[in-house]
Amino acid sequence: MANDAASGKRSEIAIMVTVLVAVLLSMLNYHPSIQSMIPNWVLLIVIYWCLATPDQFSMFTAWGIGLFLDILDLAILGQHALSFALAALIVSAVSSRALHYSLWLQCLFVMGISILVIGLEIWINHLAFGYEISTLNWQSGVVAGLIWPAIRTILNKVSRNPDSRSD
Repeated sequence: MANDAASGKRSEIAIMVTVLVAVLLSMLNYHPSIQSMIPNWVLLIVIYWCLATPDQFSMFTAWGIGLFLDILDLAILGQHALSFALAALIVSAVSSRALHYSLWLQCLFVMGISILVIGLEIWINHLAFGYEISTLNWQSGVVAGLIWPAIRTILNKVSRNPDSRSD
């Protein structure tokens, strides 16, 4: 019982640290030539933790992280919160099956979720500000799927949970 509590505490700390690192990565100023290819780091972390620990990382956690990111980005309040909550809901709903996908099928799954989130955020910005859709907007979703194996490997090592569902 004490081992479960220690493992749960370690997992909570790993979640908080990885979310903080992802938020910091999302706040960096990237060169304009690569800006459209930078994946949504926070979304990748949300997807990983929804797959690895769906009992500890819920849709409400993702919503809270998204709301925090909305405040940091000075975005429409609820934009990231809604898209992260939707992504967490979808990922949690299929997490038991998605864990058994091959790595490349997981990459396609992550790419699809990323593109869905990008589309939702573009739609919200279009409704609010008349933001025009560009093909460059979708590149970061493709990059997110392509770097998923590296993200998953790094986060598996960070979590160091012997009974991790994503190993």
